[in-house]
Amino acid sequence: LPFAVVGTLNGVHLFSRLRGATLHSTVTRGAKVVWRTYHDSVVLLVVTCDDGASDDHLGFLLDNVFGAMVMSVGLDAVQAIRNVDRLKRDLRGCYPLVDHLLSQLDQDSCTLGDLTGVADFLLCPESQALQPYLESFVEEVDSLYGCLLVRGKVAVATKHWLRLSPQETVLLAMAAHAGTKCISRDLPVYLPNSCPTVCNRLVTLQLTQGVELCLLCGPAPSLAVLEEEVCRFWNDAFDLLKSASSLHPRNFPLSSSSDKKVVAFPPLDKNILGFLLINTKRHKSLTSVHPLEDEIARTKEGKCISLRRRQEMLRVLYKSVVGRHFPASPHQEQPAVSGGADHSATEVYTCAETHKSYAIRTADHQLYLLFSPSIPTFAMRSVSHKTLKVLTTNKMCVL
Repeated sequence: LPFAVVGTLNGVHLFSRLRGATLHSTVTRGAKVVWRTYHDSVVLLVVTCDDGASDDHLGFLLDNVFGAMVMSVGLDAVQAIRNVDRLKRDLRGCYPLVDHLLSQLDQDSCTLGDLTGVADFLLCPESQALQPYLESFVEEVDSLYGCLLVRGKVAVATKHWLRLSPQETVLLAMAAHAGTKCISRDLPVYLPNSCPTVCNRLVTLQLTQGVELCLLCGPAPSLAVLEEEVCRFWNDAFDLLKSASSLHPRNFPLSSSSDKKVVAFPPLDKNILGFLLINTKRHKSLTSVHPLEDEIARTKEGKCISLRRRQEMLRVLYKSVVGRHFPASPHQEQPAVSGGADHSATEVYTCAETHKSYAIRTADHQLYLLFSPSIPTFAMRSVSHKTLKVLTTNKMCVL
């Protein structure tokens, strides 16, 4: 945007504040502007095309951008700004993460945590076998926080990592995956909610193709020492790591009728193009745009929709439902309803030329499903409920 436009938008917000009003958002012809103020020191604004979705999604995006700023320089630096030019230089470290947030689409990892506010998980039967490896290594390097990421999705994590706030787990996973690809990295980070004033280290170590080990630790041990130790600890787990990595992009195991011993889910309905499952109690999510084991069995209409397009459609579905029919945040009890209605929707469906969709909200879960247009509309509800039951009742692979 031209500097004059940015100045005008900031001036309008400042004028409102000086008059005792709070300007949250405005809509122009084909565009929307949302403002947020943090600690009376930083004002963030976002300008985007007006997609008709709730302002909560753009507000949440700005919350994540501010969280990325705090993660990079600490809360004190942005709360009490002494030198603006120095702060701008220091904030360059968060640019890759902010760019990742603004891109709104990660085709490689297919994660939606930046939109949902909960961490993306990968369900793998190997998690129980990998957990002791992770616990032993984290203890060896004198830390409590560690997780294994498979293309940006959490496969295994320590209990202390899972106790971090949902925003922190999302931003840490994105920080480990954003920017230039490398075998290892050592980043200074502040935890926006848990520890915003004390600097920690986020260390990532690539174990195999697509699998990274993430650690939160203090000044010691050094990255060189960690690189030496990681080979000794994880060499025996190579086959387990490779097997877990093979689940991408489906992100959950499917069993075949010939192998009854495999801990996995039964095949899903062939009309399902993709889904997003959120556990609102445990702050976890599972996304898949490749839910079938064999795409050849899919209908002709479904084959024409690329994996990237399915990911875009899932985002559109989530933004069109959440904030209008479902709670604006998975952590809310009830959505804000207008018009004096005393009830809220628990199921929503839409029909378009290219696809159909269905969304379900229960006490513990939210499920968003994409279907090929060939599925009968009346059948979507029963298929959706059956899919929700399949994905949430497996005792070995539980979200």
